[in-house]
Amino acid sequence: MDERGLIRSYQRIFRPERRLYQVEGRSLPVPGGVPLRWLAWASGSLLCVLVLSSGSAVVALLAAAAAALGGLALGGRASALAAAALAALGVPVAGFLLGLLGWPLRFVVLPALLATLATQATPDGRRADRFALSWVALRLAPRRRSLGRALPPAGQRRRQGGRLWVAADERQPRLRRARLRGPVTAVLASRARIAPRRLRRGAVVRPLGRGRPRGAVVDSIELGEGELAEVWP
Repeated sequence: MDERGLIRSYQRIFRPERRLYQVEGRSLPVPGGVPLRWLAWASGSLLCVLVLSSGSAVVALLAAAAAALGGLALGGRASALAAAALAALGVPVAGFLLGLLGWPLRFVVLPALLATLATQATPDGRRADRFALSWVALRLAPRRRSLGRALPPAGQRRRQGGRLWVAADERQPRLRRARLRGPVTAVLASRARIAPRRLRRGAVVRPLGRGRPRGAVVDSIELGEGELAEVWP
C-alpha cells in the first residue's frame, strides 16, 4: 500500500471484527456491513432503556447492591457505600430523564447512538467498555493502599487489630533450651552455672538460681571438637 495508516492497537490485526453483510440473501444498506458487536451493544442498550424506564424500586435496589459489591472489591467499605448511593440515586434520575424522551428517541436513536459510541470510540486505544471499567475502578479505588487494603489519609491514625508472633532468637535476655556441639564459642545472654552433673564428654548449663550457686559461674562457653553442652532454662 502506498498510503500509510495509523494502527492504535494490534488487536485489530490479529482479531478481525465479524460483520453482517446480508440477511437471507439480501444485502444490508450499510457500507461495510453491521458489526456483530454493534448489534450486541444495541440490544443491551435497548434492554437497559426498557428496565430503567420502568421506574421500579427493585431495579434501583439491585443496581445499588451490584455497585456496592463492586466498590467493596475495589476500595473497601467507603467505596462500596459511595457506589451504592450513586447507583440508588442515579437509577431513578435516569428513568425520569428517559421518560421525557419520545419513543423513537428512547427505543431507536438512543440504543443506536450508545452502540455506535461503544464500538467506535477508543479514548486511549482500548475499547470503550474497557476504558469505562478502568475509569470507574480508578475512581472507586483508594489513592493509598498497602497489602491490598485501603490506608487512611495522611495524618490520620487508624488502629489495626491482630496478633503478632515473635520468633525467639539469640538476642533474648534469658536463656533458652539448646544443645551445643563443638567446636564452638558461645556467649550467654545471662550468667549461668555449670551443673556438677556431667554428660558424656559434655556438661549441663543452667541459669543462676536463688541462693549460693553450685558449680562454676560462666558467661560464655568454649567447646572443643566433639564436646557437648546442653543449656536448660
